[in-house]
Amino acid sequence: MRIDELKMNTPARFFTLALLMAISMSLSACNKNAEDTPEPTPQISEEEAAAVVEGAVTARTQGLGAELEDAIYLADEYAEKSGNGGPCGEPFDSTLTRSIDTANLTASYTVNWSWLVNCNTLNIPTAIDYQRAATGSYETARMSSSDSANSNWSISSLIQGPNYVLDGTYTRQGSQQSRVRNQNSFSSTLLIEVDNLNIDKGTRRIQSGIAGFTLTITGPGNNTQTIEGDIVFNGNGSATIIINGNSYNVNLY
Repeated sequence: MRIDELKMNTPARFFTLALLMAISMSLSACNKNAEDTPEPTPQISEEEAAAVVEGAVTARTQGLGAELEDAIYLADEYAEKSGNGGPCGEPFDSTLTRSIDTANLTASYTVNWSWLVNCNTLNIPTAIDYQRAATGSYETARMSSSDSANSNWSISSLIQGPNYVLDGTYTRQGSQQSRVRNQNSFSSTLLIEVDNLNIDKGTRRIQSGIAGFTLTITGPGNNTQTIEGDIVFNGNGSATIIINGNSYNVNLY
């Protein structure tokens, strides 16, 4: 009788054993899949990207605003010079240091200028080819940065018209520590391309213009992001940074 019962129960036991093995293998596969799933790579936020662009355009951090102030200083120097050869076709250069220490900003930079004055057949200056390089660091409530910048500009309309017209490119690269959102550390390279930027000869302030930029950031986990956007110069000492349709207003000076 016991032998018959054993024979009758054997298929049930095999079924139970197979079921247990299947469950075990399923759980093992689930655990393996969970282990194989990579953690999401941290991303630099749009706000952090905007802070990088802000540091690259404001004059107080030796950004694009300072570039334009220096360019207009040169333009003013040559706007009324004429005749007798003067500075035409002669290369010049200059080096200076700038430091700021306020409640909202500390910054220190070494700046190098080089320029060449172009003249017409009457030896009247008509345009300036201007290059500028800056190296240093700054610290604000939103960002600390150690970086360098290089630019090439053409400054035209020295004599005629109410505005100077600037065309050129500005590149800034370095390492940053964000103080907003996730407070990420990262490195960045920013290229700004400017066409037909109009600067009032009287106020020496930007009247109008739009620049496009490409920002490449390498952040946590060596993850690289490329962000493109525009900078709209508003004509009142401010600019608007536009990323993915979102606007961030900054003061240039």
